Amino acid sequence: MSAKAATLEGRIQQHWDQLSSHEQRLADVLLAAPGQLAMNTATELAQSAGVSKATTTRFFRHLGYESYEAARRQAREMQSSGSPLYLQAVPTASPLASIMQQHLEKEIANLVNSYRTLDSEQLQQAVSAIAQSRRVVVMGWRHSQTIAQLIYRDLVHIHPDVRLLPRPGDSLAEHLAALNQQDVVICVGLRRRMPALEAAMNALAERNVPMLYIADVLSGKPARHAQWVVRCHTDSSLMFDSTAALSGVCNLLCSLVARQMGKTSNDYLAQVEALHQSLDELE
Repeated sequence: MSAKAATLEGRIQQHWDQLSSHEQRLADVLLAAPGQLAMNTATELAQSAGVSKATTTRFFRHLGYESYEAARRQAREMQSSGSPLYLQAVPTASPLASIMQQHLEKEIANLVNSYRTLDSEQLQQAVSAIAQSRRVVVMGWRHSQTIAQLIYRDLVHIHPDVRLLPRPGDSLAEHLAALNQQDVVICVGLRRRMPALEAAMNALAERNVPMLYIADVLSGKPARHAQWVVRCHTDSSLMFDSTAALSGVCNLLCSLVARQMGKTSNDYLAQVEALHQSLDELE
C-alpha cells in the first residue's frame, strides 16, 4: 500500500467505490474532521454518522485496518504530529462569540503555562551566551522559520552579526562550516519538524557550537543536541497551532539579550537608526 493510501484519507480514496452507501456516509463524516477518530469510541462515531456500530467495524476492516483501535492510534499519532487536518474540530453551530472566547482563553493559558515553565537560570545562560557571541545564527524550517524570522528581526538591531538559515539557493554546509564555540545557534523546531533540523543540530554538536533550542512541549529528538531548551505551549482550540506564547517568549529572549549587552547594543542600534534616516528607509 502506498504512503498516501496508508493514511485514513488515502485509504478512503482508494476503497471508495467498494464502500456501501452507509460506509460512504461514515467516510464523509470522517473526511470532514478526521481528528474525531482519535477522540470518539466506535459507538460514538457510529452515532454521529447515523450508522450502526457493525457498519463502523466493517468500514475500518474494508480500509485495511486490523481494528478500530488501530485506526484510532494512527489518528492520535497524526494529532500529536500537529497535522492541521486532524486538529480541526467537528463543525458545530456554536456562536462566533463563543468560539472567540474559547480561543482567547486557550491563548492566555498557553502564555501563562509557557512562562511558568521557563527555567530562569537556563534562560540567563542562553542570554549571556548570545550577548557575548561572535555570531548568532537563527535556524528553522517551514512554520518554524516564521518564529526564527521574529528572532532574527529583533536581534539584527542589536547584534553586529546575525544570520537566518536556511537561505534560498544555499546549502547548510556553506554556513555551518564557519561556526565554532564563539558562536551561538538558535534552533526553532515546532512539531512537524523536518529531518534537516536534527541533521544540522547533530553537525553543530560535533563542532561544539552552543545551541539554544526553542520548541513545543513535545520537543522531540533535536533537544538532545542543545545546551539550552525552551518549550512553549502551542495547543489551540481551533485548527492551527498557537504561536502566541512563542512570540512572547522570543520577544523576552531578544529583549534580555539587548539588556545584557547594554551600551554595546544601544550604540549599535543608534548606528542602525542613523542609517535608516540617512537612507530614508522608513516613514
